[in-house]
Amino acid sequence: MTAHILYILERFFEESAAFSVPIGGTSQLGETLQRGLEKFGGKLQLNAHVDEILIEDNRAVGVRLKNGNVVKARKAVVSNATPFDTVKLMPQKEGESKKLTKWRDDLGTLPRHGAISHLFLGVDATGLDLSHLEDPAHLIVQDWNRSMQDSQNLCSFFIPSLLDKSVCPEGKHVIHVYSSGGEPYEPWEKLTPGSEEYEEYKKERVEILFQAVEKAIPDIRDRLEFTIIGSPLAHEAFLRRDRGTYGMAWAAGSSAPQAGILGSVLPFPFPNLKTPVDGLLRCGDSCFPGIGTPSAAASGAIAANTMTHVDNHLKLLEEASKKDPIYKFLDPGFMGQVYRPLVQGFTPSAELRTERFATGAGVAPVDYTQKNAERDAAASS
Repeated sequence: MTAHILYILERFFEESAAFSVPIGGTSQLGETLQRGLEKFGGKLQLNAHVDEILIEDNRAVGVRLKNGNVVKARKAVVSNATPFDTVKLMPQKEGESKKLTKWRDDLGTLPRHGAISHLFLGVDATGLDLSHLEDPAHLIVQDWNRSMQDSQNLCSFFIPSLLDKSVCPEGKHVIHVYSSGGEPYEPWEKLTPGSEEYEEYKKERVEILFQAVEKAIPDIRDRLEFTIIGSPLAHEAFLRRDRGTYGMAWAAGSSAPQAGILGSVLPFPFPNLKTPVDGLLRCGDSCFPGIGTPSAAASGAIAANTMTHVDNHLKLLEEASKKDPIYKFLDPGFMGQVYRPLVQGFTPSAELRTERFATGAGVAPVDYTQKNAERDAAASS
């Protein structure tokens, strides 16, 4: 357990603590990100599975999709896949640098958690009294003398409809139950999805998840209207996670390989977002600062910040601070003015500067607000 997770757990028990649940369901996170992407001229392409990251002269120049199409990178390629999946997209080539070979070997052999199983339930809430549940999220431990990595010992369930009625029809509840990240993958890889043996094994492995919910809702099975079991094979297929892994399992208090310069001084348990290939960055739950939505989002912000001028960072923070009083703390203020001259000559990161930005103190800042206004004016004329 890392220090920042301990910090979060401590704050969780403060009186003012609250669950950060997106109104309308978790899908709102992705839809909001898509709106932001498109607002600034980006495009989200679905069913575009990457087959290979294309590298020329030790620079990532784009990706080849499994359908054969090639997407060229204007500045960089950013992978949010796990390290185990990212290295599979970079087959070893003759004459590649020793740094790249070592990086691939280091990341591909990092210790990992096991897989994870999910149970999604839709239930009839008629006459169901849940007033005894103080929280919508619960952690269930069957035996405190057994390992917390045992997926048949530790699991969690969450009832988002207790907080947001809009996620399901009136008179219903939705429940997500999931095992610890210690589900053995080996028995699953011998099974064929859809086969009778596979379906029976799914039911057998999630029985413990049903039992966990029964501790709070004893008649849960009688109330069932909808059920989906997510096996490790489904976790692997839909989330593109090698062997259905929950993620990295690097011990706290030590630095993982490829943790960057600070990793040689401080115990960073996650690899750096940079790579030995120019124009290739990583982000996601297998990079600093770690697992979980806030950490993964932070790694994405770090990757974005690495690619753009510091003036853009500060302008974005200033704009965000004015959106709502609760965001006032984001205003860079005086400290931003002190920070700017110290780093503007190093932004974006030198190895990400393409030929057109090879000279000068980084890429000139872009006024996206003005660009969007001009684009909208042109579209309406």
